[in-house]
Amino acid sequence: MHVVYLYPHFAIPGGAGTFALETAKHLTKRGVKVSVITQTGNFEILKNYPDIHFEFVGGPLPDSLSYWIQYFAIYKKIEKILDTINPDIIFPQVFPSNYWGFLYKKHNPKIPCIWYAHDVNNYINNAQVIHGLPEPMRFFVKISNPLMKYIDKKMISRADYIIVNSDFTATQCRKIYTISQTETIYPGVDIQEFPPAPVEKEDYILCVSVLTKFKKIDLVIKSVFLLKSKGITIKLIIIGDGPEKKNLMSQCEKLGLTENVIFTGMITDRSQLYSYYTRALCLVFPSIDEPFGIVPIEAQAAWTPVIATKSGGPMESIVDGESGFLIQPDSIEELVEKILYFSQNPLFAESMGISARKNVSEKFNWDTISERLLEVFKRHVHSYSLLLNNDIK
Repeated sequence: MHVVYLYPHFAIPGGAGTFALETAKHLTKRGVKVSVITQTGNFEILKNYPDIHFEFVGGPLPDSLSYWIQYFAIYKKIEKILDTINPDIIFPQVFPSNYWGFLYKKHNPKIPCIWYAHDVNNYINNAQVIHGLPEPMRFFVKISNPLMKYIDKKMISRADYIIVNSDFTATQCRKIYTISQTETIYPGVDIQEFPPAPVEKEDYILCVSVLTKFKKIDLVIKSVFLLKSKGITIKLIIIGDGPEKKNLMSQCEKLGLTENVIFTGMITDRSQLYSYYTRALCLVFPSIDEPFGIVPIEAQAAWTPVIATKSGGPMESIVDGESGFLIQPDSIEELVEKILYFSQNPLFAESMGISARKNVSEKFNWDTISERLLEVFKRHVHSYSLLLNNDIK
């Protein structure tokens, strides 16, 4: 079986990209041939996946206007590659790569197209994400939004089957696309890659995120400032990069937090990243309506509890009061309270981290997830084989 993933780019690591790469890796271990068609990628990330065949088509990335000007030229390159490598399944991922799959499906109806919905095309259907786009991209997205919503629904209708990353995303699919039948397969982690035992906690809290407005890292910085104004010094380490990095660094300067908040930039060395996770008192994950969020389960796998909003995917991955705390969205008061509690009770953070590790090892592992994906792929390849045989007869 040859499964072809369609993914926009791996320039910046994120949860959706990790899902694509890790499930592809685990499928190859099960004898599946996996190709990934993408625009570009960070070699430091992709070198860890030698058994996956990558096809790069280049071009400007989707967060620029020039990408949309060249969209069909980029798609034609993808179409040519797909025609050449003869997939048994096309497996599109996040927007706009899902449109590559839906367009190809229109002209190749006998190849199953299974969409893994990491979200409901947030650049079209999520006002928070749209508001967080830089200009002039934000203006372009807003004026084209009614048309794009119409196109989006038409495109989604071409998928043969939809797998979602959480029950929250399934609810969104029902609401936006009036799709009633989906299958939830959570993302996961390879528990063996994480430290085998907890370590002593150090006096810092952690954020790991693509730095966009949607992720609300500014809320965590404000919490550190409020604690400092009360005479309580908390160290915050922010791992990641993105369009909001300069604004967040400027915010720290204005608030006098340059010594309290450390920006490491993007960390591609997984062992180094896991070390940060394991030693942190807690991970803070403040975004609202996050479709799933792989960072919270990585933190839990690394023996670290999570503070996240009572919203979206984290409500399914965090056991409130056992593997972390769920707080009201945008509640800086609750966030300050929980951060302070961990800071004053490091032994409790260690104890909760043990429960967090157990939670992830039982519910979120790549082996089980990849096996479920393979079952879906086999089912659809078999169904299409029967249809083709009936057509021949």
